[in-house]
Amino acid sequence: MDRLRQLSRILGALRRPLPLTLTLGVVALVALGGVALGGAWRGGGVGGLLPGKHATPTTQPVPPVKLKLTPGDKATGVRLDAHAKVVASGGRIRSVRVTGPDGKRLSGLLSENGRTWVSAGVLEPGAGYKLTVVGENPVGALTRRTSSFTTLEPAGTLGTAIMPLDGEKVGVALPIAIWFDHPVADRAAVERRLKVESSTPVEGAWHWFNDKEIHYRTKAYWHSGTAVTLRASLAGVDAGDGVWGLHDRVVRFRIGDSHISVVNTTTHQMKVSSNGRTLKTFPMSAGRPKYPTTNGIHFTLEKAQQVTMDSATVGIPRDSPDGYYEKVFWNVRISNTGEFVHAAPWSVGSQGSANVSHGCVNLSTANAIWFYRFSQRGDVVQVIGSPKQPNGWSLGVVDWNMSWSKWASGSALH
Repeated sequence: MDRLRQLSRILGALRRPLPLTLTLGVVALVALGGVALGGAWRGGGVGGLLPGKHATPTTQPVPPVKLKLTPGDKATGVRLDAHAKVVASGGRIRSVRVTGPDGKRLSGLLSENGRTWVSAGVLEPGAGYKLTVVGENPVGALTRRTSSFTTLEPAGTLGTAIMPLDGEKVGVALPIAIWFDHPVADRAAVERRLKVESSTPVEGAWHWFNDKEIHYRTKAYWHSGTAVTLRASLAGVDAGDGVWGLHDRVVRFRIGDSHISVVNTTTHQMKVSSNGRTLKTFPMSAGRPKYPTTNGIHFTLEKAQQVTMDSATVGIPRDSPDGYYEKVFWNVRISNTGEFVHAAPWSVGSQGSANVSHGCVNLSTANAIWFYRFSQRGDVVQVIGSPKQPNGWSLGVVDWNMSWSKWASGSALH
C-alpha cells in the first residue's frame, strides 16, 4: 500500500506541466522499478519502490597485538628447568630473541598458528637472560616488548662417575653403576632421567644403595654381543636440597663373551668356561677357615699386573702372625673388600688340596697369567662351598647375591 501511495503522488505530479527532459527522467525511473530518494539508490524490483538512506562509511582502529612474556620482567631465582614463554593474543609472534651469558642465544619452538613460543634446553645457573619479542596485529602493525630475568644459584651441582666406561667391552655380569658427588634427596626425579637401551631386550631395574650411589642390573646376565646405551639426562634436574644437574651424559658399551668361572672351595678346583664351553680347570687354594672367601656370585672389577697387598687394609695388623705387606702379581679383583684371583707361588703346594689364603683365590703363576689375560671387567666368578655368606655392602659381590624382587624394590619408582 505504501508503494501505491508513492506511485500515486508521483503520477499526480506528472499531471502538472514539466520540462521535457525532467519528464523523461522521471518516467525512466518509474519504468526501471526504482527511485532515487534522499541521495541513495534503493532497488525495489519490478513494480516496487523503496526509500533510500544516506550510506555513512565507518572504520574502527585495529588494536595492537598483546604479548605475555614469562618469566615476568626482572624475575629472580628462576628454576633451571623453567622455560621462557611468549603468548600472543589479537595477532601473531614475528620474532623472539633470548640471550644469556656471553650473548649466547636460547633456541625455542614457535607454534603453527604463530601465537606461542617456548624455549628449549636448560637454563644456566646464576645467569641473566634478556627476552626481546616482536609481534604484529592482523593489519601488520608491530609491537615490541622486552624483559629480563635471572636464574637461581644452586647449593651444589650433580656430577657423576659411571661404570662402565664409554666404548668399553665388558662381561655379562657387569651392572651399570653411577656415583654422584652430592647426595640425591629426590631419588625419583633423578631416576626418571636415567634410561637404558639395549639391542637385545632385557628386564632390568635400578637399585639405590644410598643417596649417592645407584646400580642398574638385569634380571639375568646380559646376552653376549648386546649393545647397551645409558642416557643420563641430568641437565636441569632438581635433585633436592638445592642440588641441580647441569650436564647430560651418554655411555655406550658392548657385552663380550660369557666368561663364567666357578671356584669350588671344597674340591679346591676352579673351572673356567667361555660361552658355555669349559676351557680350563685349575687347582687353587681359597681362604683358610679363619679368613674364608666370600661365597656367592662375584664379578670382576679390575685387573692389575702388580698390587701391593697390605693386611692392614682388611683389618689385620702387619706385625701380627697373620699380617702381610708384599707385592703380588697377575691380580684380578673380584670384590671391593680385598678379594682377588692372583698368582701365589708360595701356596702352590696347597693348591688343589687345601685352603690356606687370607680370602683370595690362589693360582700358580702360569695359571694366574692365563686367567689375567682371559679376564674382562664384569666376568662372573662364582664361589661355592665357602661358609662365609655375603652380607653388608661390597662392590663386586652385592649385586648378584640379592634376590630379584629385593633388587627391584630398591628403585625409587617401584
